[in-house]
Amino acid sequence: MPEQNKSIKVLLVEDNPFDAKAVEGLFGSISNPTFSLRQADTLAKAVAAYREERADVILLDLNLPDSFGPETLHKVQRAARNCPIIVLTGFYEQHMGPLIIKKGAQDYMVKGKITAEGLNYSIRFAIERERIERRMREREARLRDLLEKIPEGFLVVNRASTPVFVNRSAENIFGLPRAELVATPLPMEIIGEGSTETELLRRDGRKVPVEIHGVQIQWGKEDCRLVMIRDMTQAKLLERARNDFISMASHELRGPLTIVQESLALVCDGTTGDISEQQREILKMGLDNTGRLNRLIDALLDITKIEAGVMPMYIAEADLASILRETCAEHSRLAAEKGAELAAEVPPTPVLCYCDGDKIRQVLMNLLSNAIKFTPTGGRIDLSLRLSGGDALFGVTNTGQGIDAEDLPKIFNKFGKFGGSSGSEIKGTGLGLAISRGIVEMHNGSIWAESEAGKNCSFFMRLPRLSFAEATKHLVRREIEFSRGKRPICTLTALLPASEVPNAVNFIKARFRSSNAMLIGKEGDITILIQNSGIKECAKASFLMGEGLREITGSQDKPVPITALLYPEDFRDQDEFWQKISQIRGEK
Repeated sequence: MPEQNKSIKVLLVEDNPFDAKAVEGLFGSISNPTFSLRQADTLAKAVAAYREERADVILLDLNLPDSFGPETLHKVQRAARNCPIIVLTGFYEQHMGPLIIKKGAQDYMVKGKITAEGLNYSIRFAIERERIERRMREREARLRDLLEKIPEGFLVVNRASTPVFVNRSAENIFGLPRAELVATPLPMEIIGEGSTETELLRRDGRKVPVEIHGVQIQWGKEDCRLVMIRDMTQAKLLERARNDFISMASHELRGPLTIVQESLALVCDGTTGDISEQQREILKMGLDNTGRLNRLIDALLDITKIEAGVMPMYIAEADLASILRETCAEHSRLAAEKGAELAAEVPPTPVLCYCDGDKIRQVLMNLLSNAIKFTPTGGRIDLSLRLSGGDALFGVTNTGQGIDAEDLPKIFNKFGKFGGSSGSEIKGTGLGLAISRGIVEMHNGSIWAESEAGKNCSFFMRLPRLSFAEATKHLVRREIEFSRGKRPICTLTALLPASEVPNAVNFIKARFRSSNAMLIGKEGDITILIQNSGIKECAKASFLMGEGLREITGSQDKPVPITALLYPEDFRDQDEFWQKISQIRGEK
């Protein structure tokens, strides 16, 4: 509201001296706030007075000697922008009040019925309402400016599927001027419910990959849809570059490097002829470094796949106690060579859960290898596995210099180094802990380190002990999230004799490299999930899987039953998938 102690400047535009005198008298009986009143009896004089000194509010009679009716309001609005106007109407004109307000007046008052209290309230209300509307106009202008500058395309589409608002980015994405877009109904795949990915065919023939999100909004008084369109051209190029890198690292680098490594090994072991000890030492240096380069390539591939969400997960029942026990045994010789004592505290009974056992083994091997590297001669390394609620808690603790407190939050970052000054002498890829964290998080677990500088260092991994149902839902949810709920997913389930499952798993891994997820049940059932596979791709994959498994099982005359389910046609989430897969497993 207006400040209490500030005088409000009022411009009264009234050509009837009796009406003007009456209004002036009303102001005399108002003590708070104070008013400064000026009067003009023509439109021209009113405009001149306003330009000479801006008024806080204008009281306007529409019928003046030089202007008449609603046109008077329009002229004053043009001359006194953003100034609140209260229209004074005659007794027989009060029916025009609502129309006048629609045309921009803040209020109207009927001459002869105006009271001092009503006049005071109307002025104060008009000023405050104009102030609020001005702020709303400023905010709307800022919002429109923001919408014009952001890279995503925004459209407001009415019930007739025609845009009523289009920003500059939408013009660029569609390749059409705004005037054409607002006159052209849009196809349903653009204005449909939820989110989707599709391609727009521009008039120039170029196909633009886009991501589209739509929500219902109120635009004015009309039910409309706000559509956000993101040009995915650059994202697709980056995705292609990432896939090309993975392919290049897998084939173009690994192939030649393997040849170099094997050639060095042949010369080093004397297969190609006698060599001197000095030559052998030099060749061993080459072998060590080609091996390190191979490990770096493997690590780069793993971290790239984890970050892209395409790291394969092969879920089956695993005994975590056996995995830890075997990992400890495999590293016992390495610990002995370092002069460190290695011990493991493992439950005597199996600790079963559904997980990717090879991936969990990879994490434990990395943690144990690091512990051996940083344990001094005469030190000790302790491995442990215990149950904590519904989880399995692994621990790897070693004596040594520990990790500085400021380094603890960074040790799981890519290319992170830790271990103080002596750690700088120990070579590694700098990716092992980042990969370990990615693998653990893929299992919905957590990994962390505890240490004090100069004291023991401990790494812990908490892993949920998932049942087959929980692991299935977790994996399906992961694949749906990776597809962002837009791209199709094909699932294929085969029912086999339990004895044939290992051979079948090897065949599927080799044949379906595009599948990043596999579930292996105890009842001889195998399910794979394949991203970006619609009906045609799914039918082809089902045929190939059936033919391959028929050869493995030797049942040439009896086809292996394959059940195909498609997302989102056959199931919308992990719970629906589990219901259907349970029915399939129950029919065996």
